[in-house]
Amino acid sequence: MAVTLYGIKTCDSVKKAQNWLKQNNIAFELIDFKQTPPDEAQISQWCQSAGWEKLLNKQSKTFRELPPEQKVVHDEEQAIALMHQFPLLIKRPVLVSEEKIMIGFSESAYNSLIN
Repeated sequence: MAVTLYGIKTCDSVKKAQNWLKQNNIAFELIDFKQTPPDEAQISQWCQSAGWEKLLNKQSKTFRELPPEQKVVHDEEQAIALMHQFPLLIKRPVLVSEEKIMIGFSESAYNSLIN
């Protein structure tokens, strides 16, 4: 099995996910949002699979620094546009395997990849 991990190299959750994948001998490619931001189609696909409410990280420093009018997100279309404009608003990591998309790092959820 090979997976793709999206995030930023300096993110603690991304580092935990990378360590888990290495410990479980799962090949992965890391795509850094800062070097290769996802396009709107990719963000839309993640929203379809996981839901935009889960993908949009309202706890992030980037979100907290937005002007008040940009913090009011009413629908998926608006959320996708905002995450496309500011990729660091995407909850990290995003793990994409052949059969599923996982948002954030949870050891128990990742264990489902190998069971």
